Amino acid sequence: MYCLGVDEAGYGPRLGPLVISASLWELPTGLAPDQMYQRLCRAITTKSSGRTLSSRSSPPGATPPNQVSRSVRSARPLPHPTDTQRPVDFPPLVLADSKLVYTRLGRAGLERTVLAMLAGAGKRPTDWAELVEAVALDSESRQSALAWYPAYWPQVPESLSAEEIAQLAPWVARAMAEQGIRLLGLRSVLVFPERFNRLVHQYGNKATMLSCESLELVRRILGELPAGPVQVLCDKHGGRDRYEHLISETFAASFFQPAQVNPIQQSRQESIYQLQTANGPVEFRFLCGGEAMMPVALASMLSKYLRELAMEAWNRFWAEQTPGIQPTAGYPLDARRFRAEIAARQTELGIPDSAIWRCR
Repeated sequence: MYCLGVDEAGYGPRLGPLVISASLWELPTGLAPDQMYQRLCRAITTKSSGRTLSSRSSPPGATPPNQVSRSVRSARPLPHPTDTQRPVDFPPLVLADSKLVYTRLGRAGLERTVLAMLAGAGKRPTDWAELVEAVALDSESRQSALAWYPAYWPQVPESLSAEEIAQLAPWVARAMAEQGIRLLGLRSVLVFPERFNRLVHQYGNKATMLSCESLELVRRILGELPAGPVQVLCDKHGGRDRYEHLISETFAASFFQPAQVNPIQQSRQESIYQLQTANGPVEFRFLCGGEAMMPVALASMLSKYLRELAMEAWNRFWAEQTPGIQPTAGYPLDARRFRAEIAARQTELGIPDSAIWRCR
């Protein structure tokens, strides 16, 4: 079975990109996505260990972590023993909701997991440009990301050495292979402000834009898969409980024709839809707290990692243009402060508001 997890980072801010990502997995018959943590508990955890993230360094300013979340816990292992040995002094990869990982472990916590998983899937970026090329789904994501303050991008990787990644990647890949699990790839759409504003105008509002662009990401990935059953896991989009018409509009007229969307459940906790297609059955699950599922958590961490790197470049650029300005994460209240402080220099540079400021 194929499993596709989808999540975003940067939906709420007014500055910087919205990033929507997907992780694509191949699972053995009979293994449900919510059992993945149990099968991979020796290599992957939802908890931090309290030790440094690598043998070299811990994230700057990070509080020594004890547990990523009380609500997201490592499950009791299933009886599938493995001989996989962890590299000396390397704790398991922390894979959980990106906000929780980032709060406890900083950007280094995101980077360790994202780059190790990417390497296991055959991608080993050595700088920002290679990272974008490795994950960007479409040309607009690549072009806008690579053009965005190119002289100010942080180093990639910045908290791990190539040697550490070379050790981590095969260890995790072996642990997955022993359970018949394979990460097939990671894909992202990077929506910088100009594109964001255009899409909000096209869809009529920000919420519909997020849902439709997430489903379009899924559609493009599924269009490349061979025949077989697929389960698509998405974190719920705000307060939306009904997705039937959005799935129909995105899929039924093209890739899934002739397809009929069959709603199984539509509730605040979970909305489930099934489709029968020429390539096999497809099930969509929109979950409240979907990051508790490993495929969604990895998509969440990739999205957050890309956005944090983008905001680092943004803040470096404006710190040079407006000495003394405090950095911003781009959320509404502080974004207005930041926008006011750069206004004079922005005018001098001839940068239009549409290039930096989201309409919603």
